[in-house]
Formats: sequence, C-alpha cells, structure tokens
Amino acid sequence: MSKSIIIRLILILCPFAAMSQETKIQLTENVTVVFPEKPISRNMQDVGVQHTLKLADSTANFYALATNLEKSSGMTADVLEAAQQESAFWQQLEQSFVAQVSSDASVLSSEVKQISGRQVLHLIISGTRNGKKLEITVYIFIDGVHTVNIVHQKRSEEASADLKNNYFASLQIGNK
Repeated sequence: MSKSIIIRLILILCPFAAMSQETKIQLTENVTVVFPEKPISRNMQDVGVQHTLKLADSTANFYALATNLEKSSGMTADVLEAAQQESAFWQQLEQSFVAQVSSDASVLSSEVKQISGRQVLHLIISGTRNGKKLEITVYIFIDGVHTVNIVHQKRSEEASADLKNNYFASLQIGNK
C-alpha cells in the first residue's frame, strides 16, 4: 500500500520538477544565457531568434534575442566594431529600445559597462503597458554581426530578485 502512495507522489511531482528546470540557451556562437525555466523560441524570418519565458505567476517575463544585423541591414562585424567606439552608437541603441517599451517610458538608469571584455549597455526603464506598471532591465551588446538583448520585465512587486539576478549573472560571452 505505501509503495503505491510513493509511486503516485512521484508521478504527480515529476511534471512540476521538469517544468522548473533551468535551460541554457545558445544565442550566438559566443553567447549563452540560462533561463529559470524552458523558454518558448520563435524564429524571426531568418535574421534572429527570440526566446521568451513568461512566469506562470505573472510576476516577470524573461527575454533573450539575437538579431543578425548583416542579414537584416547589411552591417558587417567591422562596421559594428567601429560604431561601438562612438558614444552616439550607445545613445541610439538606448533611444531605440526605450521607444519600444511604451509612450511613457523613462530611463531610471543607463550605463555602458564591461562584461567579459565587451561593452554592454545596461538599462533600467520604467513604463506602463496595458495599464500595468512595469520595470525592464536589459543588457544590449554586439557579438560579431549580432545585436544581443538580455531582458527581464518585472510585472509585479512580488517578482523574484534572485531569479532576475541569476538570469543576468548566467550570461556568458566568449571570445570574439
């Protein structure tokens, strides 16, 4: 009798254990990030792939996106490398991203920092979408011909800071 109870418990708990497993995603040849759970991946007309995880409790969303700028706009790695040396490049990236958030978006924090020897734009933005307040933290950087966005969207005050911090800490950027 006790064996059947144990087996039932295992069968009940196994799907939940599988759902909450971290998933490492290879964004480019040199870039990986670990999602807290398995994301949904969507091909974007052969110029990139977007990975999305919306937590079941609706407290936060996680996104990772790598877009091939050579395929989408003809920009080469050399052109992108040179552009990164100009402060205007980072300002344009910031303005472009903020404009996509919402009409009332405001930048709470903006800095270009070094991660694994790469320049990374780190933004924290607040705004509203569909009447709900949200806070977005993003890393934006260039890897060869790819622009890479690592995004956390806080949708509730109950959002786990640990999940967010672990997500960004999991970012691995290899050699160029």
